[in-house]
Amino acid sequence: MKVSVKHNLVFFSFCLILLLIIGCNSNKNQKISKMSSTDSSESNNLNEKKLDTTKDDPQNDTVRNDSLNNYDVYQFVDDTLSQEVYINYVTPKQIKFLARTKNKITSHKCEYFGTALMANGEGTGQGSDELNNDELYGVYEYFTNKHPFFTIDVEFKRGKRLTIFSKDLKDLCARDCPLSSKGTLRRISLSKEVQHNPTW
Repeated sequence: MKVSVKHNLVFFSFCLILLLIIGCNSNKNQKISKMSSTDSSESNNLNEKKLDTTKDDPQNDTVRNDSLNNYDVYQFVDDTLSQEVYINYVTPKQIKFLARTKNKITSHKCEYFGTALMANGEGTGQGSDELNNDELYGVYEYFTNKHPFFTIDVEFKRGKRLTIFSKDLKDLCARDCPLSSKGTLRRISLSKEVQHNPTW
């Protein structure tokens, strides 16, 4: 009887130790898993932030690796600023874009690029052309989710005019080098490839 109780105690102790070891390993694996998923999400956040900052090397991303001959080009120039926007219609409701501003006095530059989607429905709105007595014209509105309050308004059917509305953030551009349009950007060239532009 004593031997049986002793065996039971030994067996019970062995099972208890085994359960503790398994529990510890399980906690370690969960911590490692949490740490790796945290590292991965932090890495994704950093990569997204990198996309939203000014870039100096034109070979860094797919938009600028594309031939800019495949983009419609819009431009605005005054005594201080030179603004350019490159648009490629991936689908009628999605564009790839590259927006550039240069301050000709300070030589500061700012770039923002990525994809943007048309607003719900036809995404229609109105632009105002200051060179033609504030003439109103219809636009398709495209929004990007990487930079809040950033819209590109393109005149209907790959029109000749475009405007950018943007909340210019310090981490994106210098104050004297805004992405927001300071005037109507006018189309200076059309893409040399077929575009999936809106036609309705």
